Amino acid sequence: MSKISFRMRLLVIFWVVIILAQWLPIQYFGRTLRRDILDEEQNKAVQQLQLVCRLMNQQKGFADTEHFNRWLTELGKQLNLRITYMASGGEVIADSQVPFADIPNLENHANRPEIIAARSQEVGTSIRFSGTVDRELFYVARSVEGIGAVPNGVVRLATPFSPIRERLEQLSHVLYGLMALMLLATGLLSEFLTRRLRHAMQPLSRVAEAIGKGDFSQRVRAVSLRELTPMADSLNRMAELIQTHVQSITTQKRQLEAILNGMQEGVMLLDSGCRIHTVNQALRNMVPSITHIIGRRPLEVIMSPELQDACNRVLRDDTDVGLVHSLQIALEWQRVYDVNIVRVQDQHEGLGAIVVLHDISELKRLERVRKDFVSNVSHELRTPLTSIKGYGETLLNDADLDPSAMRTFLQVILKNANYMTNIINDLLELARLEARQEAIQTADINPADALAAAWKICVPLAQPKNVQLQDDLGEGNLKVRADFDQLVQVFRNLLENAVRYSPAEEMITVSHKTSGSKVTLSVSDRGPGISWQEQQRIFERFYRVEKHRGKDGGGTGLGLAICRHIIQNHGGRIWVESLSGGQTRGSTFHFTLPSSTAEGKDEPDGLSAPISRTGE
Repeated sequence: MSKISFRMRLLVIFWVVIILAQWLPIQYFGRTLRRDILDEEQNKAVQQLQLVCRLMNQQKGFADTEHFNRWLTELGKQLNLRITYMASGGEVIADSQVPFADIPNLENHANRPEIIAARSQEVGTSIRFSGTVDRELFYVARSVEGIGAVPNGVVRLATPFSPIRERLEQLSHVLYGLMALMLLATGLLSEFLTRRLRHAMQPLSRVAEAIGKGDFSQRVRAVSLRELTPMADSLNRMAELIQTHVQSITTQKRQLEAILNGMQEGVMLLDSGCRIHTVNQALRNMVPSITHIIGRRPLEVIMSPELQDACNRVLRDDTDVGLVHSLQIALEWQRVYDVNIVRVQDQHEGLGAIVVLHDISELKRLERVRKDFVSNVSHELRTPLTSIKGYGETLLNDADLDPSAMRTFLQVILKNANYMTNIINDLLELARLEARQEAIQTADINPADALAAAWKICVPLAQPKNVQLQDDLGEGNLKVRADFDQLVQVFRNLLENAVRYSPAEEMITVSHKTSGSKVTLSVSDRGPGISWQEQQRIFERFYRVEKHRGKDGGGTGLGLAICRHIIQNHGGRIWVESLSGGQTRGSTFHFTLPSSTAEGKDEPDGLSAPISRTGE
């Protein structure tokens, strides 16, 4: 882009036009006038020279050269000319402005241009500096015949050239002064025009600048120059079209962003260099620890070499445009994703491929739970059925079996039948809780009453091991909003597990803590504890950790799953803490319930005074 301003360019154009329009004529007319002036002066000098020659011829002769020099001196004063007479050889005979005594000292003038010209033609002229009189002179010379004592020679007239030069210089000054005035006038004219144009362009400049900054609502309302009206109209139409297009693009972009951010699937757009160009919110949620995603390679965001290799392969292969490439990747924290990669058809903007990640971790988990459930149900039912079948066949085949053995066999059959009945009942209860077929009959109840009812059921299980219950719920005004029977079932399942896995002579502690509108109830035991990996699955159906916690069984494996659904149906949550904070034994199950609006305000937060209960 040129750095020369419009005003300077306009001024240069004016000056070039003026120079071409005036300088050439000035040069032409100057040369013509110079030639005319010189011709005029030459003609005048020639006439004066002819006059001198005529006056010389009118004389009857000169006695000697001194007499001739006095006559030339007198004539030169009258004519205001310098008259010089030279012999044919070039020596000076007389000079009107040089004393006669100094004439012999004058140099020979045979080589003077005017003398040489006068010998070859009628008149010779020249303009040069004279060292004799120390000034520039105009010379005119002519050959003449001698008169008396004066030999044949050349008469030369010299007039000062400075008046002629002054006339020429005056003429040049006038012409060049006129051109300077024209240049100055054009400079002022260009300044005036550029100022007016700049003033007229300001509304257009402001609107163009506003459009460049993104404000497409600005318009040119009026212009001071009619010639700029088409430009203003074009600028207004351009701004209107840009505003319409930008609004359309913005709307489409927002719709696309809303669609992408509303998707549960993570979406990333790759450029042709296999670097991330755009992602949606779901993908950012998949990698919350990485803040700067744009510009990175997929492997830097999602630690999966399989995904990176698939993206590279799709971008390398130009024949699979539009073909969906699918794969599954497994990441840490047991996250599994179904990935679809599609190469972008229009790649002129440097876009490469679209990658969609669908989180199927829950589906995989449910599939695993389903398989485990089928396997566990089969296992849980097969064992008692095998026992029932074996003892039943023994009773049928051995008719002579004594009554005591027969009674023992029948007791085993009844025990296994009761076990199977409990499994079926728990499964039905779990299904009922999951389906929420019955409305929960909540009321303001004291959790201590539900704990007492549950412990009464667990006493037969606790007595053989002499396990005691420490009730820290207190007998105050602690109230929760819950279904009494279902809360009894939660306490019963947690207490049965605590008794089952606690060592003999140990204590089970039940405490509470109030926080805002929630009450957290906790059941703690001193068993072997539960590892962190196992804590993630203990609330699944039939999932057991007996292989880690001991061999004393007896439960159906559905108690914690039932507890989870009951608590969730009450709007709370249940979780376990075990082997944390440097502990080597013990587990604590926490669950939350909404506090009652009728709860006493004098009850402090935290643990209340303990009330000890034993298994006796």
